Amino acid sequence: MIRSTLFLLVTLISAGLVGCGDGSKRAEEVPPSPATAREQLPQPAKTVSWFIEHRDELQATLKACRDNPGVLGKTPDCLNASAARDKITVQEMKDALK
Repeated sequence: MIRSTLFLLVTLISAGLVGCGDGSKRAEEVPPSPATAREQLPQPAKTVSWFIEHRDELQATLKACRDNPGVLGKTPDCLNASAARDKITVQEMKDALK
């Protein structure tokens, strides 16, 4: 009687533990699909010279950096956009003095 009760108890515990595998991962633990992973990869920072050549993007980036400096203020794009703005300002001052 004790053996059969012990056997039944071990069987029930084993059956309960079978459901505790990795198949019950939550959504955030599941690795992203290749398409989603490509979207999440950080884009390379744009260079100062790139911003100088693309003034509309420069203005949009500077606006985004001003709107959220706590998050974006020290990102490579914000730093490079700021440096590009400074170079453009200096060049415009030099051109005005000619």
